Amino acid sequence: MDDLNAVRRLRRSVPEMTPQAEGAARARLLTEVRTPAPPRRRPARPVWRLATALVLAVLAGLGWTATRAPGAAPVASVRELSEWAAGAAEGAPDPGARGDQWLYVKELSAAPGAYSGYGVDTGRRITSEVWTSVDGKKIAWYDDKGELLVQYTHPGVGAADLAVEPVTAQTVTDRLKAALRPLDSSAGDPPTPMNERLFQAIYQLMGEQALPPRVRAALFRALSGIEGVQVIPDAVDAAGRRGVAFSYTGDWARYDLILSPADYRFLGTYGVSVTDRAFTWTGGSADVPAGTPVTWTAQLGTGLVDEPGRRP
Repeated sequence: MDDLNAVRRLRRSVPEMTPQAEGAARARLLTEVRTPAPPRRRPARPVWRLATALVLAVLAGLGWTATRAPGAAPVASVRELSEWAAGAAEGAPDPGARGDQWLYVKELSAAPGAYSGYGVDTGRRITSEVWTSVDGKKIAWYDDKGELLVQYTHPGVGAADLAVEPVTAQTVTDRLKAALRPLDSSAGDPPTPMNERLFQAIYQLMGEQALPPRVRAALFRALSGIEGVQVIPDAVDAAGRRGVAFSYTGDWARYDLILSPADYRFLGTYGVSVTDRAFTWTGGSADVPAGTPVTWTAQLGTGLVDEPGRRP
């Protein structure tokens, strides 16, 4: 897996673009979100996006399945966190989105920082906006010229696909694997382990798609079946909110999916490099040391709209 692209959050199943076309198409989003550095080469497969969103309503007050009592003991295991989060999702109201609608997402994030954009500056914050189609197939944003751009999402499985009955942890895992296998590797890159790719895909789906409650619950339970997923008991999003996180450490970086410890609503994400690594591309290079923050986000708001570009 090309970790630069993971950090840059390329997330589209679309034909290759030239670096010039890609830069023009994505300049505003990548400037406002995370990482402007160019890749070594354009990969044959898209990779996960770390931007985040949830369509679920705040779950507090929905009963034991949706909340933990104040002062409750910390989550002790991945399975426990999966079950609490799944119960919260199952207890949430279905937003009843129409198939032709879009999910609007507003996000706060750390600004692009050192190492040619591989790292983020945790002392500066920026906001970004994206729209994801309710069927989970497309995502849109405005470029720096005010033009609305639309691309297809990765891994090519959307909310509608995952909502086909039966909906269980096993069925959503199997459907994701089937979508991910054709994207095994780009030329010259070793295959990314399936467990890592599954976490990446679930991370993305949780963060930017309008998932029905039963699908979100199944994805939470699927996380507990992925070897290598851990719990971070005290994570902090870019807005300073404390939470509990599902976490996965790959060859180069660790990524955290942060939830509220009270009601398991989505808060944001955090990523940090875990090893030193040198990246090169045409005309440049960067040596990124271990411990470099590579992403840090907080969801500010979501809402259903009738077309991309509109705000709730």
